[in-house]
Amino acid sequence: GINIVESSNAEPPPPRPPSPAMYQLDIILKKGNNLAIRDRTTSDPYVKFKLGGKEVFRSKTIHKNLNPVWDERVSLLVESLREPLYVKVFDYDFGLQDDFMGSAYLHLESLEHQTLDVTLDLKDPQYPEHNLGSLELAVTLSPKEGDMRDYQSMRLSDVHRKAQLWRGIVSISLIEGRDLQPMDANGLSDPYVKFRMGHQKYKSKQTMPKTLNPQWREQFDFHLYQEQGGYVDITVWDKDAGKKDDFM
Repeated sequence: GINIVESSNAEPPPPRPPSPAMYQLDIILKKGNNLAIRDRTTSDPYVKFKLGGKEVFRSKTIHKNLNPVWDERVSLLVESLREPLYVKVFDYDFGLQDDFMGSAYLHLESLEHQTLDVTLDLKDPQYPEHNLGSLELAVTLSPKEGDMRDYQSMRLSDVHRKAQLWRGIVSISLIEGRDLQPMDANGLSDPYVKFRMGHQKYKSKQTMPKTLNPQWREQFDFHLYQEQGGYVDITVWDKDAGKKDDFM
């Protein structure tokens, strides 16, 4: 057979337009001012960020403070500037549903590629006339080097893990233990709990002396790097002065 070869003066195909770049959004959550009272005279505020309907950050809870100072940093990967960052503030209530303290949107399209100090006025969409105070942030939006084609061989979760950026929060409440093993000669134990997820570790703030039914009532967060989640390793230990703690 004869191969028909196109003449070499044929027009080359037009170049593909570049894929949209990824952006890195660096945020410092500085503080809150005159936040809403949700307990008798005060609140225990924390802040959540959502992007594309997904929770991507949760701050520490600052107890009994309407002017909390967080000074927490987070870096997020953003694929589209059309999607605003949704910011919500809650009052932490142990064992109950947390109370809403207001929300705001940060519109990314309006951000220049420099660090901006931003004040977000918090509102309740159901009561827009109520003044719920404000949050202060420092925000930097910067295009990631290269375009999306550089990342296409990697899953987005790997991109986040490589960049130490995370996709969500695992929020854990350690409430109580029941009928634990006695490890000491007095028929009791001094229990504390260790949690591990990947490289992140948490140890209960309190060791409960001489009890098999400890009440901890502590809350903490792990950051979720993989999109599909992971597992949390939980171990209970008996504190022993002067010798190795017993595994329970």
